[in-house]
Amino acid sequence: MKTVAVSVEILQIKLINYRFLLYNNAKGDVMVLNYIVPLVITLVLVALFVTLCTIFLKNASEEKKLIPIKVVFFLLVALEFCKIFYLIATDGRYEPSRYPIVFCSMVMFAYPLFCFKKNHFSEVAKSFSIIPAFVIFALFVGIQWQFNMSLIQGHSYLYHGAMLAVAIYLLTSKLYKFEFKKCFPLFIVLSGYILLSTVLSLFIGGDISYFGPNSSYLGFIYNNFGYVVGNCFVVILFFVLCVAVYGIIALCQRKKKKADSQTEVQNV
Repeated sequence: MKTVAVSVEILQIKLINYRFLLYNNAKGDVMVLNYIVPLVITLVLVALFVTLCTIFLKNASEEKKLIPIKVVFFLLVALEFCKIFYLIATDGRYEPSRYPIVFCSMVMFAYPLFCFKKNHFSEVAKSFSIIPAFVIFALFVGIQWQFNMSLIQGHSYLYHGAMLAVAIYLLTSKLYKFEFKKCFPLFIVLSGYILLSTVLSLFIGGDISYFGPNSSYLGFIYNNFGYVVGNCFVVILFFVLCVAVYGIIALCQRKKKKADSQTEVQNV
């Protein structure tokens, strides 16, 4: 009898382990379909956009090189309107966190400042279209594993991927050149947005940005220490990020320039 009881217990343990493995495999398959596949598709589309636009417009004028960015701008505007109509139709409401003034949408508003007509803010707008776009895409990707794939999720991947594509294209097409002095205007604009988003969030009564109590990343800071400490932390974080990125690139450019000059001297 003891042998039979032991065998039954072993069989039960094996069944539990088998169910656990099935659950984990199913969970893994869902994650692949809901997260890995759309992310890979998005990155492939970004790579295709950047590669094709860079190659075919390599010797084009600056005005023609800006055409893909104009197309993306109108695409993003169309996606915003589609999102508004879809959310109202399905949810019956339009939450502040979905307003086109959230951090994810702000990059879009920078495009008209440089792709339609040059002005005093063109370079700052280009700066705002690069580093923030990378940050926004990273923040977006970092939380998508929690959600099931849906129409609105597909919309979000396309939306954020389009901004990432423009950011990379600005560099590959040489429409933007990194200079250390450009990091300070960018930092001022980012700080101004954080202040504006806080005022609007308090006025509207709901977070309109990653920078607030409901943030998936920084919510614990805002909830424990309030908006003042939270915003100071984000401002310092952005300052370090801007100075670090522009500073590292400036150092690399200086080393490359020095190496090129030494090569020229040796050739002479």
